[in-house]
Amino acid sequence: MTRTALDRTDDRYGPLPPLPAGLDDPATGIVRGLFAGRSDADPLAFGPRHGRARRWRYLAASDGDTAVGAAVVDLGVVGIAFAWAQFGARTVTWERRAPLGRGLTVGRGLDTAASSRSPGARLQLDADGGFRVDVPVGDGRRLTADVRTAEDVTPAVAITRTPEGGWNATQKAAGYPVAGWVRLGDQTRTPLGTAASGWRDATAGRQDRVTTWRWAAGGGRSEDGRHVGLNAGTGMNEAGEGECVVWWDGVPHRLIVERLGPEDEWDPIGDWVVAGPGWTLWFEPRGLRAKDERLPLITSRYVQPIGRFRGTLPDPGGQPVEVALAGVTENHLAVW
Repeated sequence: MTRTALDRTDDRYGPLPPLPAGLDDPATGIVRGLFAGRSDADPLAFGPRHGRARRWRYLAASDGDTAVGAAVVDLGVVGIAFAWAQFGARTVTWERRAPLGRGLTVGRGLDTAASSRSPGARLQLDADGGFRVDVPVGDGRRLTADVRTAEDVTPAVAITRTPEGGWNATQKAAGYPVAGWVRLGDQTRTPLGTAASGWRDATAGRQDRVTTWRWAAGGGRSEDGRHVGLNAGTGMNEAGEGECVVWWDGVPHRLIVERLGPEDEWDPIGDWVVAGPGWTLWFEPRGLRAKDERLPLITSRYVQPIGRFRGTLPDPGGQPVEVALAGVTENHLAVW
């Protein structure tokens, strides 16, 4: 029987293999590859020990109209915590620097929690993607949020060398339904709608002194009602199998990405394109986080548009399916 375009499958888009039990490998010290699963083991206990250790947790959620996110970052010499929210076309942000990471906690395993506590500001980030925010954002106003994961997904774990000889381990998850609310100042709480979805990043490693990456992540639904999540990246994790993954109803599958960046290369805060063989997503920004910071030991220059993806993604058989996602893109240079 002749197979048609509708029933043909493509093994390149198959589900990820399971994460091995434990992270140790006799030959390299730590396993390498792209896997499905979760681990609360500390990657830094297994990977090569040259270079500075760095860890972070980043969590976010959006329903397409309202978005909120938070992160805790441990760079050794300094810790950073930040939170942001986007209400329509308005974006508010908060950030804290902590010498030697005082008041910040990032769990040692990839599947662990993180927190930041300082006078008048608090973040709590759960391993499953839920988080709470209570921080000042200027003019006497506070940004508060409570986001809970309604149904989790199987994470993807990428462990790879980096372009200049470092290494990185990251656990990503996206496309899981969330519930909760966001509030700015004394305004009424803005509930996250029934279509709200979350995405998250837990990373630990000894990355290159100069590291660059482009990233796109988010979650939503397909036209036939399935939960869909996206994580696509170039730069830091592409020296091995990369970190590009699409989730269909909670199951992570490989994603082949050939283009990831602004539609106009000279306009990093404009529309982006994420595309691969036979599929394309267009990203329309609705808000923006950006920074160009140069400290004595650390440079961080980035733009992170917040908005919506529309277009197609390949299903588990490689066939393009119409989707609508909320999420972020990012272009980042770090000297750390």
